Amino acid sequence: MATRTISRVHSLIQSVLEERAARGVEGDLPDSKVTVRLSAPDAFWLAQLAELMDVSRTRAAAQLLSAAIRDAAQTAKLPTEGDAFREALQAFIEAEFHSESDKPHS
Repeated sequence: MATRTISRVHSLIQSVLEERAARGVEGDLPDSKVTVRLSAPDAFWLAQLAELMDVSRTRAAAQLLSAAIRDAAQTAKLPTEGDAFREALQAFIEAEFHSESDKPHS
């Protein structure tokens, strides 16, 4: 059981570090928006975790969801590295966030 907790924490920390590194000069990543309805207990725990993390509920939810997604991808043995993964990720980013790259830079 402790291994699973460590894995989620490790994934969350790794995600935050990767996001910070990916921001580069521009300072931000393109957003993919998702609406989620939480039960009252989950909303309560999210509020508690956001306070603990010293971030907004939205930011805490995004980080926690990212950690859970990375754990799920790893558990499902989905490819998470290598040339094929990077090519598929790049194609996804171009398809999903094409409007982000079309914006003129000031």
